Amino acid sequence: MLKFRESVVSAHHNYLVNQMLAPGFLIGNPVSKDEFYFLADVVLPGESEPKICSRLYDARGGFLLEMEAREIVQNPSGCLRQPFPGGYRIVTPSGESLLNVQTESFANGFLTRIQGKLYDQGGKLRIEPYYDAIQVHGEVGLWLKEPFRKK
Repeated sequence: MLKFRESVVSAHHNYLVNQMLAPGFLIGNPVSKDEFYFLADVVLPGESEPKICSRLYDARGGFLLEMEAREIVQNPSGCLRQPFPGGYRIVTPSGESLLNVQTESFANGFLTRIQGKLYDQGGKLRIEPYYDAIQVHGEVGLWLKEPFRKK
């Protein structure tokens, strides 16, 4: 049986997730002070940089870092944010790539591709690379049409 998926697409900026375009999405619980979440917020016209906020854990459930938009705000593991043209990567102190975010510019808008293997506080795999984007394991809590949080 063929399953249909509904996706809202922005005329300005989209993320590639679960083989679909989405203006924004939220996984996990951003309100909690210690639970996993990953927010790829809606990018408004006039802006091009993706707004990624997250609380990340390792495969054993150990807390790695918390990011708010362009900066790491908590970082007990000593991860580094390395900018490059069109994006940035987050790497562990050992040099292992944790998260890669890259935005491409097109004539009519922008597309952000996210790569990374991300776990929740229980060590459960929540996001993993899938071709040139990501696959989300479990439910996406919310497909965003409007900005979740303004920074």
